[in-house]
Amino acid sequence: MVAVWMWILVFLAGAVMGYHFGVVFFVLFMFLKLIRGGGRDSGLKIFSSLIKKDEDLAFLKKEDCFASLEMIGSGGCGQVFKAELPGSNGKMIAIKKIVLTVENSKQMKMKMKQIQSEINTVGHLRHKNILPLLAHLSMPNCHILVYELMKNGSLHDVLSEASRGTRELDWLARRKIAIGVAAGLEYIHKNNSPRIIHRDLKPANVLLDDDMEAKITDFGLAKEMPDANTHIIASDTAGTFGYIAPEFSKGMILSEKSDIFSFGVLLAAMVIGKFPSSDFFKETEERNMIRWMRNVMISENPRKAIDPKLMGNEFEEDMLLVLKIACHCTQDDPEKRPDSKVVRCMFDQINHRV
Repeated sequence: MVAVWMWILVFLAGAVMGYHFGVVFFVLFMFLKLIRGGGRDSGLKIFSSLIKKDEDLAFLKKEDCFASLEMIGSGGCGQVFKAELPGSNGKMIAIKKIVLTVENSKQMKMKMKQIQSEINTVGHLRHKNILPLLAHLSMPNCHILVYELMKNGSLHDVLSEASRGTRELDWLARRKIAIGVAAGLEYIHKNNSPRIIHRDLKPANVLLDDDMEAKITDFGLAKEMPDANTHIIASDTAGTFGYIAPEFSKGMILSEKSDIFSFGVLLAAMVIGKFPSSDFFKETEERNMIRWMRNVMISENPRKAIDPKLMGNEFEEDMLLVLKIACHCTQDDPEKRPDSKVVRCMFDQINHRV
């Protein structure tokens, strides 16, 4: 019935005001339909062969579905639950539920942009170091995004546990994660058209599978950049304190090198064993992790920058080389930073040393 009335309205608009108005009216109708959750006629879109048929996710449409699921995360954009995918022999999935609130139209618009960004990127990207979107379900009052569950959680959580001494994360595991993130960045920067800028690369947005393979996730803030462009000017602020490139803070300039800066901070955190927000850096002369790292690296004892838990093995020279990569990636001038392909080649050279 909704579809019938839609075409009637389009026809009347075209007859009264002309053909072009009718087309515009149709586009506006579809946009409003999307913003309001797609209406009762909306449904499921599957992006992966892991989900064999629509019925596998039919349980998500039940009114009391989430009451019986375990919530494993919560943030500004929604809640994340885990569940077993029916008929998959125990395959676990992560389900992000994003509730749309009509009362706050600005927030609803922001959420819709993030949902659409996820669909446009990880709904179609396929790389072993990118967490793919398996399915999207549009409902009257919410949207649901389905992913594979990464049982080892986020890099942020694992590094935090390692810092507290409740989990071991040796250098070989950290290096493998760093190489995976570098490979994922190279894919979205160099092997995808249009190129994609993640905009919020940080340890919390790197998930780890059973084999500790890194998966870049959360593309809700991502921007596509035309192949002919060297940069774009953002219309909105985004990112996380400590990981944002200086040129974005000053002039809202975005490029591949913005992600490279964030990657450099992530690398530094993995070797130093501390995050940019750590109180440790607030008490230093530099009051900043990156400036502190630079100064230590040119001091008489650069090993002071290495996480003490990683010391005493044969990989100390490799860790110093990775810190040098981090210094290159976090240079203030984006033109002086290496691109993702060069970064990956740098890691290849370190691998050959082992």
